[in-house]
Amino acid sequence: MDDNGFANSNDMPETTPSPPVPEIEKPGIPWGAIALGTWALALVIFSVQNAENETIDFLWWSFNMPVALLVIVTALVTLLLTGIGFAFYRRRKRKAAIQAREIGSEG
Repeated sequence: MDDNGFANSNDMPETTPSPPVPEIEKPGIPWGAIALGTWALALVIFSVQNAENETIDFLWWSFNMPVALLVIVTALVTLLLTGIGFAFYRRRKRKAAIQAREIGSEG
């Protein structure tokens, strides 16, 4: 009998292999940060060059606002909605991966 209380290796419970551990990413050029910084710089330049007020008509609303503010608000709303969409997409993919793993372990 060994330290775990099993008489031989045939009495030991079966273990399932653990999923592979992802490799740690090596440090490199932060391309995402560079792209975001470039986009923000372009937005600032656009805002300075387009600071005059314009009349905006949308459905039954009509109001005056700087073109730059309209573009910034539109960009922020787009980022927010895109982030929400990606969150739902990632959640659905994660759920499918978990279900596939469970089905694979049952068979």
